[in-house]
Amino acid sequence: MIVSLLRATSLAVLLGAVPVAASAEDAPFRIGVIDDMSGVYSGNGGPGTVLAAKMAVEDFGGKVLGRPIEVVSADHQSKPDIGAALARQFIEQQGVSAIIPGGASSVGLAVQAIARTLKKTTLVSGGYAANFSGDGCSPYGTQWAPSTSELSKTIAKGIVDAGGKKWFFIVADYVFGKNLAADAGETVKASGGQVIGQVLHPLNVTDLASQLLAAQGSGADVIGLADAGPDLVLAIKQAREFGVSAKLATMLVFENNVTALGLSTAQGLRLAASFYWDLNDETRAWSKRFMARNGNAVPTMGHVLAYLATTHYLKAVAAVGSDDAAQVQAKMLEQPIEGNLIQHAHIQANGRVVSDMHIFEVKSPQESKSPADLYKLVATLPGDGLFVAAGKSGCPYLAVR
Repeated sequence: MIVSLLRATSLAVLLGAVPVAASAEDAPFRIGVIDDMSGVYSGNGGPGTVLAAKMAVEDFGGKVLGRPIEVVSADHQSKPDIGAALARQFIEQQGVSAIIPGGASSVGLAVQAIARTLKKTTLVSGGYAANFSGDGCSPYGTQWAPSTSELSKTIAKGIVDAGGKKWFFIVADYVFGKNLAADAGETVKASGGQVIGQVLHPLNVTDLASQLLAAQGSGADVIGLADAGPDLVLAIKQAREFGVSAKLATMLVFENNVTALGLSTAQGLRLAASFYWDLNDETRAWSKRFMARNGNAVPTMGHVLAYLATTHYLKAVAAVGSDDAAQVQAKMLEQPIEGNLIQHAHIQANGRVVSDMHIFEVKSPQESKSPADLYKLVATLPGDGLFVAAGKSGCPYLAVR
């Protein structure tokens, strides 16, 4: 009894005491961001996701259903139990209508599971595991981030076709890394290549020498890096330091990762993304507004997707005149995704947002004209046919269209 009380007290301190609003009509309309605010993935999403959501609210006019819109946020510390507890507290105590989960996919899936049980909307802009719109989907959720399936298909097939036939994977030991390695491996084999081995590493590792030596000693043509954030940065840096001769295949790289590496180290890396700040006039205009409020750091794909998801959600809420998650979901699937921040976008019956995917290559220091000038466009692949169809996703909650 005493232990249970202590645990409850500790959780209350962690989450913070929040007064319950007198009534839904009097309270602000709240959107919650539960993300990695200070850890390994904070640069990919984190505070930048909060800023992007706030920009969406401002551009929408700041009110919906006659109520001022408020964006609240919390740090899940990359722990699923904390993420789940925060989701429940946001919904039950703060009256949050929608949650934007980001960071580690394992945390985001825990958040989405709580929101699904409590019949609240989730807008997944920074979760890349296929489970969000697959077996862990929600009838009230949309996945805006491309999944490990699309990321691997976009990059791995091109490398195999170019002669990189024998692959060895270095894999982050959690749901995202394992999914990315599995999906990339399937693409490699379907394209005529082979996977000759893999090795795991923990999240936020401090040394990858043994994993890189195992990959180099395998005789592989290609080392697939199925990780992200600082782990990915470390792997690339150490591979360069050790003179690893095999080609490095990176399937999820963010602009902040390239900045951390420096162009001299990152040059030539290829990556898949649905967004880049310098892609067209609209991406440049939006990104310059974001950068002016973000210390001149360029936005990532996750940041702009949080903006788009928030905007699309608020339009749906206004259209149906309610935050009822089922009604809002039906409207979100029906209404068009406007603008040119991502291209040819629409939402499938499993909540999966489909859009064109681009292959970018990191520029050399000589090619770059400014600190923000990081990528050059190599190819664009249509989203239709690239993304997993709703009927094949394993989602048990397929909306009737």
